Amino acid sequence: MSTRRIPPLIGDASSRTEDDLMVDIASGSQTAFAQLYDLTCARVFGLILSVIEARASAEEVLQETYVHIWAHAREFAAYRGSAETWIAETAHRRALELSRALELSRATGPTPERGTTA
Repeated sequence: MSTRRIPPLIGDASSRTEDDLMVDIASGSQTAFAQLYDLTCARVFGLILSVIEARASAEEVLQETYVHIWAHAREFAAYRGSAETWIAETAHRRALELSRALELSRATGPTPERGTTA
């Protein structure tokens, strides 16, 4: 008995690229968004963890990244680069912003509360 691989049907979720999913997300498809998340979240989280070591902060950046993707999917333009690159740049930028903010708060120390004198 021979086994042969059956090619996926057109439109099968397993054959959809990130670029295809972004088009559907821009149209409001929650299913496409869930598929994109499943397809990319591990890589994106790894990228964020390479910038921010604190897991809780990295999880926050991951969530903010996907909220941004959902809200700004219409801004994605495949002719400028792949969805994978756009997502990675979004995550990296947000991770750097948080990292810099954390460094700045450590460098300046706590600020006095309003109404008190220093």
